[in-house]
Amino acid sequence: MDTKTLKTLLKIGETITVEFKRCGNKIESDVYETVCAFLNRFGGDIFLGVLDDGAVNGISATAAPQLIKNFIKCIGNPDLFSPTIYLMPEIIKYKGKTIIHIHVPPSAEVHSFKKVIYDRIDDADVKVTATSQIAQMYIRKQNIFTEKRIYHYVKTDDLRLDLLPKLRKNGSK
Repeated sequence: MDTKTLKTLLKIGETITVEFKRCGNKIESDVYETVCAFLNRFGGDIFLGVLDDGAVNGISATAAPQLIKNFIKCIGNPDLFSPTIYLMPEIIKYKGKTIIHIHVPPSAEVHSFKKVIYDRIDDADVKVTATSQIAQMYIRKQNIFTEKRIYHYVKTDDLRLDLLPKLRKNGSK
């Protein structure tokens, strides 16, 4: 993430897709709740080392690599996340301070953290317990992610294989 984009996000503040976390010498559970909520909604960006008002307090530059290793272990642990995920946080230097940026894409599946499903409402992570709300999440995801949809009338001949090299080239930008 470039400095100009980061500066803009810090100025705008927390939204449905942006979350700031203070983060001391370990990553707290509320970070993982936010990851789960972002996966279940529109995705988003988490910034560790930033206060709720957008002020950058930073984290220890020497502790940052270990925090990332611990984060990756947690999100890949099936006892904590179901289904597990793979994310790659990045260390950012901003005005002499260290921040960890975690980009969370939206997921085609409904995720839980410690057997609790979270959703993102405005700038809050909300526990979802009602069966009807959980069902709505599954329905919402079916409409967004076409890889879960079956198109009965599409045949192999309808696919334009000549476009694959162009798509691969555009996807690597």
